[in-house]
Amino acid sequence: MLRTFKVLALIIYNDERKVATTNLVRAKDKEEAKKKIEKKYMNNPGACEIIINDERDIIRLI
Repeated sequence: MLRTFKVLALIIYNDERKVATTNLVRAKDKEEAKKKIEKKYMNNPGACEIIINDERDIIRLI
């Protein structure tokens, strides 16, 4: 069953820029939600790292 998660992600670019984003994603569990967001933002040109804390940054919505 798919659930809705709110994911906070910090994206770090090659030129030291940092961008924080909040996303809503449909996934089975927290791990899948994290993987979907990482996949989405690693396709951005210049993105070198995505930081998501599993404990605090992924919230299941009811």
